[in-house]
Amino acid sequence: MEMLSFMLGILITFAHANGPPDPPPSASEIESWQWAWNERRLTERKYWRHDTSQKPPYLPPKGWIYNTSAAPVEGKINVHIVPHTHDDTGWQVTVDQYFFNEVAYILDTVVRQLNEDSNRRFMYVETGFFARWWDQQTDVVKNITRALVKDGRLEFINGGWCMHDEASPYYQEMIDQTTRGHQFLLKEFGSSGNPKGTWQIDPFGHSNTQAWLLSAEAGMGSLFWGRMDYLDGNVRLKNKGLEWIWRGSQSLGKSAEIFAGEIYGTNGGFGYSCPMGFDGSDRQIQDNPKRHDYNVDQQIEEFLGYVFDQAAHTKDNHIMWACGGDFNYQNAAHWYKNLDKLIHYANLNGTVNVLYSTPSFYVEQKNKGKTKWEVREDDIFPLADDAHHYWTGYFVSRPALKRQVRFASNLLNAARQMETISGVTAKEVDLPTVRPSPEVGIGWTDSLEGTIGVATHHDGMSGTERQDVADDYEQRISESQVEVEAGIVASLQTLLGTNLSSSDFSHCGCAQMDTCLNMSMCSFTAEANNGFTVIAWSPLSQDSVQYVRIPVTETNWKVTELATTDTVESQLVPIDDITHNLPLLYINYYGLSPAEIKAKEEEYRNKATHVLVFAMKLPAFGYNTYSISPGNDKNVIEIEPLLESNMQESTTESVSNGIYRIDYDTATGQLKTLTKLSSNISTTFSIEWGWYNSSTGGCTKEIPGPPASEEQCDDQHSGAYIFRPNSSQLFYPGPQQTPKLTVTKGPLVTEIKQVFSDWASHVVRLYAGMEYVEVEWTAGPIPMETPWLHEPDLGKEVVIKYSSSLKSKGVFYTDSNGREMVKRIRDGRGPSYPQPLNISEPVAGNYYPINAMVALEDEAANVQLTVITDVAQGAASLQDGNIEIMVHRRVLEDDARGVQEPLNETMCGCNDINAPPGQMGAHGHLGDGGCECAGLTVRGRHWLVLGDIKSTNMDRRLLDTVLQFPATLTFATKDVANEIQTPRRSFISKEPPANLRIMTLTNNYAHISGGKTLLRVAHLYSVGEHPTLSLPAKLSIDSVFSEQGLNVKSVEETSLTGNQPLKQLDDEKLVWKTYEPWNYSHPKSYEERKYMAKDGFVVEIRPMEVRSFWVTFS
Repeated sequence: MEMLSFMLGILITFAHANGPPDPPPSASEIESWQWAWNERRLTERKYWRHDTSQKPPYLPPKGWIYNTSAAPVEGKINVHIVPHTHDDTGWQVTVDQYFFNEVAYILDTVVRQLNEDSNRRFMYVETGFFARWWDQQTDVVKNITRALVKDGRLEFINGGWCMHDEASPYYQEMIDQTTRGHQFLLKEFGSSGNPKGTWQIDPFGHSNTQAWLLSAEAGMGSLFWGRMDYLDGNVRLKNKGLEWIWRGSQSLGKSAEIFAGEIYGTNGGFGYSCPMGFDGSDRQIQDNPKRHDYNVDQQIEEFLGYVFDQAAHTKDNHIMWACGGDFNYQNAAHWYKNLDKLIHYANLNGTVNVLYSTPSFYVEQKNKGKTKWEVREDDIFPLADDAHHYWTGYFVSRPALKRQVRFASNLLNAARQMETISGVTAKEVDLPTVRPSPEVGIGWTDSLEGTIGVATHHDGMSGTERQDVADDYEQRISESQVEVEAGIVASLQTLLGTNLSSSDFSHCGCAQMDTCLNMSMCSFTAEANNGFTVIAWSPLSQDSVQYVRIPVTETNWKVTELATTDTVESQLVPIDDITHNLPLLYINYYGLSPAEIKAKEEEYRNKATHVLVFAMKLPAFGYNTYSISPGNDKNVIEIEPLLESNMQESTTESVSNGIYRIDYDTATGQLKTLTKLSSNISTTFSIEWGWYNSSTGGCTKEIPGPPASEEQCDDQHSGAYIFRPNSSQLFYPGPQQTPKLTVTKGPLVTEIKQVFSDWASHVVRLYAGMEYVEVEWTAGPIPMETPWLHEPDLGKEVVIKYSSSLKSKGVFYTDSNGREMVKRIRDGRGPSYPQPLNISEPVAGNYYPINAMVALEDEAANVQLTVITDVAQGAASLQDGNIEIMVHRRVLEDDARGVQEPLNETMCGCNDINAPPGQMGAHGHLGDGGCECAGLTVRGRHWLVLGDIKSTNMDRRLLDTVLQFPATLTFATKDVANEIQTPRRSFISKEPPANLRIMTLTNNYAHISGGKTLLRVAHLYSVGEHPTLSLPAKLSIDSVFSEQGLNVKSVEETSLTGNQPLKQLDDEKLVWKTYEPWNYSHPKSYEERKYMAKDGFVVEIRPMEVRSFWVTFS
């Protein structure tokens, strides 16, 4: 064709048949190329439109068979067409509703379309959906699919059970859900199913841990996403900097780096689609000149225009089109028939080269070029898509679901250990989950693993789903928890040597309202007036002392350690009114008569009167047992009534546990100082509550600029995703008053209770011998009404503020999914961000996610204050010496990010239950839809550590492990104590080094691995965090595991998720040409991995490294 010849002529300056590839075309070259092409196409088009006797610009291929067999061409712009769908495992509807309504049709039609043309490609992410589909397929379809996977036409990317969130999960939860997905793929497709890249296109910010641990160390060579900060993204768009080498770990350096980038999206607007979508009937390429609406020439012209624009913002001559979107390809023929035409005619044109591709193939081509790539270490938190649109609200949204996932994860971890050690099978437990997660493993922990996994979704535990979907996640976890608790009982019966009925055992792990230790409620112990037995399983790798708080009714108790028959010192603490009233908040009062209300309140009432407190001595990786029996001596501790913060004159009093001392003022009801006695380090100290008023659109007063200017004003609401207060003012939680302060002193625990209002209170605890100060906080029910301010209903973002005298100089540190600490700068970002950076929301723009801890340092004074949290939250340091942590939110407007519902949670879960689909959240007020219920109330714990920097760095990591993975308690009748044959036992022969943690021991995948057990070990410290504990540590696996039944026979080093040999993973890692433009200051990384000697059992583990092994026990 004449037009084709002209286009090929243009390419002479770019194409070289022989020799090395040219550097990417410059912007001026692309511009001149585009100008010449535009002139010619206009002439050709005009000619064709006015004289239909001439040949059209493009003729259909013979037999209508399109040539889609293109491969990369040197010297041309190569457009990688990457067909994909983004399938949320729950968001506006539940995971199963999405599957049956949409996802099943996607996979059905995609497999058929791929099978029609060997050149077509498709990538899929969410294994939790794929497993549902796989369960319903015939052997014929399964074999076709296996062939597609083996040939690389269907490629799994990410491969986790879902596309997890990156702000809310602890690293164990991220690893567990990814491992589950990878093991399913390995089981069904062998090594052909192993994902080669990471595709985190929809999460609302991206963590360093995702880059180095869940991508590079999981055997994946790339990481792509569809959202990044708009200021950073705009600069990078102009500078061709949307792709870089992400070196996310200071400890592992370049050995765990990865190719990463923002997807160009539609016209450089980011996202995860491409400029030309073919999912429905709106756009079709019509290439039959005998029919009306022939438009192939127009479509190719439009396509090339988009390509030139993207090429002008890309470093080399390979660009990627992410062709898909949310739940696309339900009729895959719409996409593939048009993409076939697009590839065929664009390549016939010859201006650029277009091919079906996948992200892994795209990255391989990038790696082959001569381009040097920027090395970047900064994470992508927080994310903003405009001046007043900071995605920092979801760090805290749906705090109860976040907490349930974290606590269920600890239960799963302990249960896996018991399942492996006891050998008890799912068949022996014989209480399968009624609606289980699609099966991957064979154990009784398998379904809980899957239900936790699906809840880590970026619209799951992130809190950005609708209320009924959040309820669905919670229900799935609770149902699977019942099976796991039965499995724990069966395992303990075996390990303890008892033959008693399972009905003699119980748990209080919040599977039901009356079994929740978090609100001092356990009907089994509260009603056991004759005594009971406690079996405590510790999943930790070292011996520990942990305090337990058990609800009881009587006041005469004796605690006996069964292994030694020693009487254990104990203390009774009265249950306060706030805690006693928590179960009554679950009542839905709508339509109840006074008599029915009275009956409901009696039904829900907590029968316990006190909590019994004592210290448990727990062996590593094992259990200890205690008998609780009626005693002779009353040990109720009296409350000192004069300390009720109503003194006329200020008096300073103090309490201490021998490690910390806290001073408080009896007149103001406030704490004054916190002192670490061993080092005599002291700081002024207070704990305050407050709330920010959620914006419903308007102006942020503190922003510089003229009143009502563009810099100040925006219609953006605060909502499930977005945190936007309407000012920086932190309001008192209720009418202004002196906090009520009450002190309870005892030999084991001393408590300072501060009540700021009936919906904001906390208890500060000093336990004897413990290296932390515990703050147990209770937030809620947050009122919507605000009569004390004479205002209408207002959304409220509730924070706890810790104030000290540390000179932190605008710097604080937050953890990355429980792994390395990241330096944060108030009103700033890391070195690779635009400087100076305009933070246009002074509060929301300084919030970061915390999964484990947040810290302040006074370097000159060598003092550090760390707050460790037991659940994912958001934190900031808005003034030197201060840490504020958002613990709860109740927001009355939707933030227009798709969930279509305000974040207005209630205790009985009946928020807007009668709202029709598409209008959920239209009202969001109590009483609508048959709901008269208290707002959600949540409780959690912070552990505070103060001291010199070195010792605090040491303590905080060890304490974090205890707080995240406390002992799992099982209660039994009094008679069980007499039946126990082995009252105390550790199932490891030798503790690993103190800086190592045995993360995982599970036989759930034994049928996939040939009978092997998966063992995973993590180094707790990062490089430079401590002079000795940050050094590499050696683990002798056969020395740790040499107990009867756990003698090590063989050990194989494997990838993080156990889907390939570790050496193979390392050998296949891509090596990149890089340059380092940013000044990052940290100690030298450990970049060389140490492998085990052949047939050996000793492994050296680097700082922060997580290592997995397949172990055969004899």
